[in-house]
Amino acid sequence: MLNTLAPKIALLYYKYMISWRRRQKNKQSYQEALFNLPVVPPVSGPDTLIENTNEFSRKLFTDYLQWDIGKSVDAIQTKNSEYWQKAGEQMALSLFREAAERVPAYKKFLKENNVNARKVKSIENFKKVPWINKDNYLRKYSLSELSWDGALEANHIISTSSGSSGVPFYWPRSSLLEMETTYLQEMYLNDIFEVKSYKTLYIDAFAMGLYIAGPVILNTALRVAQKGYPLTIITPGLEISDTLQAIQDIAGNYEQIVLAGYPPFLKDIIDEGINHNIDWSKYRMKFLLAGEGFNESWREYVAERVGEKNMVNSFINIYGTADASIVGHETPTSVAIRRLAASDNSIFKKLFPAEKCGRLPTLVQYCPTLKYFEEIDSELLFTASAGIPLIRYNIHDFGGVKTFSEIVEAVGMDVNQFDQHLKQYDKKLTPWQLPFVYLYGKSDFTVTLYGLNIYPENIKMALEDCEVRDKITGRFAMSTEYHPKTNNQYLLINVEIKRDTPPNVELERGIINVIIKTLRQVNAEYNKLYSSIGVGRSEPVVKLCKYGDPKHFKRGIKHTWTKR
Repeated sequence: MLNTLAPKIALLYYKYMISWRRRQKNKQSYQEALFNLPVVPPVSGPDTLIENTNEFSRKLFTDYLQWDIGKSVDAIQTKNSEYWQKAGEQMALSLFREAAERVPAYKKFLKENNVNARKVKSIENFKKVPWINKDNYLRKYSLSELSWDGALEANHIISTSSGSSGVPFYWPRSSLLEMETTYLQEMYLNDIFEVKSYKTLYIDAFAMGLYIAGPVILNTALRVAQKGYPLTIITPGLEISDTLQAIQDIAGNYEQIVLAGYPPFLKDIIDEGINHNIDWSKYRMKFLLAGEGFNESWREYVAERVGEKNMVNSFINIYGTADASIVGHETPTSVAIRRLAASDNSIFKKLFPAEKCGRLPTLVQYCPTLKYFEEIDSELLFTASAGIPLIRYNIHDFGGVKTFSEIVEAVGMDVNQFDQHLKQYDKKLTPWQLPFVYLYGKSDFTVTLYGLNIYPENIKMALEDCEVRDKITGRFAMSTEYHPKTNNQYLLINVEIKRDTPPNVELERGIINVIIKTLRQVNAEYNKLYSSIGVGRSEPVVKLCKYGDPKHFKRGIKHTWTKR
């Protein structure tokens, strides 16, 4: 009798232990002080995946509705640099351990690189773990292998980003990442844009469709509105005429407009609105930006056009990625610091070493309980749960990391002095003591136009076209520029011609045509932009340079494809 029962008892005991371990795993550690969020999603087996995922999503939303965002704001205003540094390190280590155990692809990656995850017990150990990128990790494994517990279906939405070859990469996004973004949206909408106090029309003018910006802003802003804010969202996307029509028809019902989109596109909306007799000064205008940086004169230009005097709490520029949604964003603190650096060269040099680039970078703050940043050889690495867990992920962005203490010391102030400086802009403002990331752009020489990536490979392909290749060397230097009078953005491409080729307008026009043709074929984001705003604003400017031009094509040094 006992002999026949023993296998059944052993099987029942095994199932009980598996269930117990999963229950223990699901008693997750929640972020201390900042948001009511777990660090990672719960463990699920194949038989309970859908049920547990749906239950987890419901709980996240319920917890969010009950969370007082004032607690988050209080934490970022009172807890110091040392606290946030430790919080970030603790998150990174916890996430590493979970990924090493629960992500099939990361298990293989660590094994292939002879990393024993159990020996990674300190942040010093963690910083010796090989970093990952698209080539050595993401493109080597299936999306399921890259996901938590090998379950792609536990993610609820997928966005894409175009690579240099034009082949999209698919980025799954979990309910946890969506909710992280929701908390961030509520925090800056409430504390910086004061949406609780003003009836607000939120215009989502980011690209919709497969790309992350438009849909994630819509999804998360909608949750903020559903929490009880006087906030209404409309989604014209990249359609200026629809945006202006909506403003003319319904904006009068609101006290404030939050205009969200790519910086040059929003400027087009403002300029076109003035041409359509829209009086922007009637509204309390706020701008949510993403996709690329801009200089402080651009901020001042736009503010002047809409009659806004307060520079530090009317604009929020987001550092966002398809990989992990919002990884950082501007705050009144970061804008005030950046404006000090723009006006004082000694502060600029202390904050941003000149040998790195010599121009003013984007400066944002980030939540280290959501993203842990490192700077390696002037490239940014981050660690985040995301839909695909990313551990020491090298996104090949060119920049650096600084603590709040380092920042205020560089401008010659202590916390109290900076607090007084910030209150010169607005007496209600208090510094956020979160860490900072500064960002110049892609270290792989990518440039941006209206928030989309233009890769050197795209232009190289165009210049190999049979219509132009016999008259040029194939060398070029591209950059994003702004017209000095209008501040309109454009893509400038300097092209080197052969020794025996005279510069002429026909060749310039021919090069422009093959670049547009090629970009529309291989860069889906550019093709969408071209269809939305037409050839006028999306057309590159091409300048022909003589062979060996000393400014762009000097011989004897390694050529770079972009102007830094």
